[in-house]
Amino acid sequence: MEYTCLTCQQVFASEKGLCPHLQQFFTSAEGQKIWRIRLLHRYAYEFYSDSQMQELVREQPLMVSEVLCVEQFDTRTYTGLNALGQRVSILE
Repeated sequence: MEYTCLTCQQVFASEKGLCPHLQQFFTSAEGQKIWRIRLLHRYAYEFYSDSQMQELVREQPLMVSEVLCVEQFDTRTYTGLNALGQRVSILE
């Protein structure tokens, strides 16, 4: 999997190589709901806070090929609870 940083536009292939912007994003999202989406016709995933996601869908409908939303995000493990109540990684 590859991930795009929305701040610096760098693409990363693993959690070990995440830029400081994404690390800060994850740190600030501790205990909150975050979204991982892959927009249609793009390969890398992007991460959004719940408020960012709400703003995006207010502006225009999103064309996505994959979406994962987790609540109670844990910064140490990069995991959260999915819609089924299972703890899943935001990076897998």
